[in-house]
Amino acid sequence: MAFGAFGAVWGAWQAVLPDLAGHYDLTSGPLGLMLTAGFAVSLPIMIGTGWLIDRIGSQVGIFVTSVGLAVGLVTVGALGPLPALVAGVVVMAAGSGAFDVAINGSAMGDADWGRPARLTLLHAAFSGGGLVGSIGAGAAVGVGVPFQVVYPVMGLGVLAAGVLSLGGHRRPVVREGRVPRAVAIVMLPLAALAGLAFLAEGSMETWSAIYLRDTLGAAAFVGALGPGAFHAAMLVGRLVGAGIAGSLGAGATLLASGGLIVAGMGVALVVPSLPVAIGAMFVAALGAAFMVPVVISLAGRRAGPYAGRAASYVLSLGYAGFLIGPLAVGLLGELAGLRIGLAVVPAAALIVMVVARSRIVRG
Repeated sequence: MAFGAFGAVWGAWQAVLPDLAGHYDLTSGPLGLMLTAGFAVSLPIMIGTGWLIDRIGSQVGIFVTSVGLAVGLVTVGALGPLPALVAGVVVMAAGSGAFDVAINGSAMGDADWGRPARLTLLHAAFSGGGLVGSIGAGAAVGVGVPFQVVYPVMGLGVLAAGVLSLGGHRRPVVREGRVPRAVAIVMLPLAALAGLAFLAEGSMETWSAIYLRDTLGAAAFVGALGPGAFHAAMLVGRLVGAGIAGSLGAGATLLASGGLIVAGMGVALVVPSLPVAIGAMFVAALGAAFMVPVVISLAGRRAGPYAGRAASYVLSLGYAGFLIGPLAVGLLGELAGLRIGLAVVPAAALIVMVVARSRIVRG
């Protein structure tokens, strides 16, 4: 339920992001800078969240971080002055990053759900929520519902998931001391790989609706089909292919994922047709479906009893992809158009394909 609620938040966020940018007259450059500032603040908070859930368990960690995420969403939805918007985005991004660590750390610390195939299913719940959130928000705006209403509704949803988590199964509290240096060093290359995956995934999520609406001229509901197709493909990939990550191995899975992203985004950015672009984004998202859960599963297996902090290290350092992605796409879009800006997605996927054959994944 927590993964699904989290996905719904991001699906709805992506669907109405063009409306938020239009309300404040933000072009791609300033919008990218604002998103980057939000994710930058989230990094130390994510590190702290990993420390927290290793000591008090995932129940309280999920609840507390859901409160922060809900507060940020409500603040954004208030549509106050621009400084208040920036503050709301910062709180939302920080709460989002912390919530992400809490739910993934909880899964990684479980011997059953921490396995690649099962963790992929949990991420499928995120994608299912993203599909519902993006299509629902796009349909609501399309029939005349003010876009700002979406934010508090999503805030209430994720807060409800946080409250319900308090009644769930309690993880044993981990009382080990500092993470051994050898474990922390192993996490660094995986964090870099996660950063590339987040850059590709986050750029497609964040900018697909804006690309379809501003560059290809789609209406609000059709524009929402961009993130909708993304989350639908992620859901299909993570449900149908849950066993693939466990049977093919991490290297082969990442290699195939990168190839699908390169092919799909290449077509979406070259062919100026709405149906073709949406279909190609679906193909690219199929490739992105496996990247993050495979990397997180690798980190969990190599971290042993320090799974919570391993999640925080890999996810927080990996979130550099969310820092670089919005900024790079936004600035390139400002200078040369969003087609050129989104070219960073297949570029990142190509690097993942190279790393998939290295000892970072096989070791």
